[in-house]
Amino acid sequence: MSEKSKISACVFDFGGVMTLATMPEGALKVAERLGINRDIIILGYAKYRRQLDGNFITFEDMYDLILADNDIEVAKDDIAELIEADISSFHARNEETVKFMRSLKERGYKIGILTNMPTDFVPRFKKYFSDFIDLADAMVVSGEEKMFKPQRRIYRLMTERLKVAPNEICFFDDVEANCESARSCGWKAIRFSNVDQIAQEFEDLV
Repeated sequence: MSEKSKISACVFDFGGVMTLATMPEGALKVAERLGINRDIIILGYAKYRRQLDGNFITFEDMYDLILADNDIEVAKDDIAELIEADISSFHARNEETVKFMRSLKERGYKIGILTNMPTDFVPRFKKYFSDFIDLADAMVVSGEEKMFKPQRRIYRLMTERLKVAPNEICFFDDVEANCESARSCGWKAIRFSNVDQIAQEFEDLV
């Protein structure tokens, strides 16, 4: 690690950073096949996803609420298909991200994972992203803690688990609101577009 660097830990978001997905594209395709306008799913996703992330509702609850809001009735098998398509959308790995994480680890930086994720997804996370997880010195999963980004307390918990000062943390997330909240907690934060971009911005910091 560079002697001039004040950064000792790098924290990564999951969706849109470790994955190639930012939305459940599979669920949108299933919805369209069922005759449900994709905007209904997108707007419902925005309305209820934080409750799901905090583990206050289940995937089934979320889709029940979205459909009820729009007076849409579908069979239980179709809801199950929507849920599976939603979850499976996030299996798509960003291999460049794990390479970047590994390179930072080799340079002596601590690695953290801070993700908005319901506990229902955690088994898939552990199955498909085990090599990402193996690099982590600390991890915070929103559903396990009943809190979620951009709530400030989730960043404080991550800071405690990393055992570093807030100003020694650099955070990578594809959502600007999450980055802004991290900065308000004393972290440095870089909004993620692609790995080459964050790698360059990170080097400018250190």
